[in-house]
Amino acid sequence: MKTEKISVNLSPVELGQIDCLVERGLFDSRSDFMRSAARKSLDNYSDEFQKFLNPEHLSGESTGLWFTIGITALSKNDVKNFIASNKKINIRVIGLLNISNSITPNEIKQVVKSCKVHGKLVASKEAKEALREIEETDE
Repeated sequence: MKTEKISVNLSPVELGQIDCLVERGLFDSRSDFMRSAARKSLDNYSDEFQKFLNPEHLSGESTGLWFTIGITALSKNDVKNFIASNKKINIRVIGLLNISNSITPNEIKQVVKSCKVHGKLVASKEAKEALREIEETDE
């Protein structure tokens, strides 16, 4: 899986402590330490992620939840099926959402009631604009 690069400002003491652990062989590198620290911290908040993915205020007969932690894609077939069933969806993704370039902005507006991505959204400029318009009218 492709990773994203972030930068973190640490005090000289914190950096020295990390370097000491790396030198002692407990971690392969500073990056290895940071990944480990991030994973441990994120594990402490797993309940929060479930609350985000299953918000109670998004219930309704004509509305579905479409959610995931990980990598997911919204395909042209998915959109056709939602349109055929006359269903609007609330998309919640923690990770990466890839929206097919073959999906038009009009189709997005027909299908998506709301969309929140914590992570990365891969979509055409037009698709992103359609999602922004949906979020602005949803408030």
